[in-house]
Amino acid sequence: MTIAFVSICKVCEERRSASANAAQWPILKAWSEQRQWPINGILSDISAEDWKHILTAAFENDVNPRISPGLHGGMVMLGRRTSRYGKTRFGEWLDWLNAESHHAGIKVPAPESVEF
Repeated sequence: MTIAFVSICKVCEERRSASANAAQWPILKAWSEQRQWPINGILSDISAEDWKHILTAAFENDVNPRISPGLHGGMVMLGRRTSRYGKTRFGEWLDWLNAESHHAGIKVPAPESVEF
């Protein structure tokens, strides 16, 4: 009797480096320090994490985001996650983020060398 073993290998793009991930935060921090955004109809200062959600939705061209009622009221936007981006997509995200920052007049710190 012959027994055959089949091995299945999922081919995925390599994950990005920690330095690549860190490169987005000075840019997002610049947005949080330089731009207000309407929250519940009131122009507000928001965190770098909040800007990440807003800008990621724009990067993904997510004009119809998934919105859910909150557990105890309110609404929650179920956004995209950059943690799922591989090296190539994350590079595109950083390029887009820098270009969008320039277009919006956000002054960002000079980028450090990023190794993906």
